[in-house]
Amino acid sequence: MQISELFYSIQGEGPQVGMPAWFVRTCGCNLNCSYCDSKYAWKNGIKMSTKQIKGKINNSCKNVIITGGEPLLQEDLLDLMKLLSDKNVYVETNGTIYKSNLIGFAKFVVSPKPQFMTDGYLKVLKKWKNHSTFKFVVNDRIDFDNALKVCEQIKKKEDVYFMPLGTKQQELVKTMKRLAKWIKEDAPFVRLTPRLQIQLYGNKRGK
Repeated sequence: MQISELFYSIQGEGPQVGMPAWFVRTCGCNLNCSYCDSKYAWKNGIKMSTKQIKGKINNSCKNVIITGGEPLLQEDLLDLMKLLSDKNVYVETNGTIYKSNLIGFAKFVVSPKPQFMTDGYLKVLKKWKNHSTFKFVVNDRIDFDNALKVCEQIKKKEDVYFMPLGTKQQELVKTMKRLAKWIKEDAPFVRLTPRLQIQLYGNKRGK
């Protein structure tokens, strides 16, 4: 597997916010979001076997989050998930790829990217619908409405989170206030998630 970094921290966003976990960040991504805060994971990285990765994760914490990049591009992902069967495994994905053989070995957090939406992408998201939590990155009203449109198209009305875009605490607070207002008024089925890692560590790699 191509690994960008492996570290121990606190999950800062989504349904597992506040949870201590080992983070395994894979290399490579099939999208190129302009706002991505981990562009360094798009290429390079270090080749590691699943056993090497397992060996870096000690028993101080039972939670492992596999993120990216796009983890589902890694051919050995299922092998790693099986090797980590004694852990609580979570996988973060953009939802462009669906592999039915992965279901049951982890909990999935899908982060759809409406700016890349196609009929094909929507079909894949429909497959994820009942097997994952959805988490959208939202900056303005256009993002908000586009995220709601995706939810409507695939009929996803539960386990949906909206997260503010930003890498600075001040801008995150402003965006979260806007999102809170819009969610209360127009999308009460949505949950608002912070980016706790920014508040705790700033926009630093490996934190």
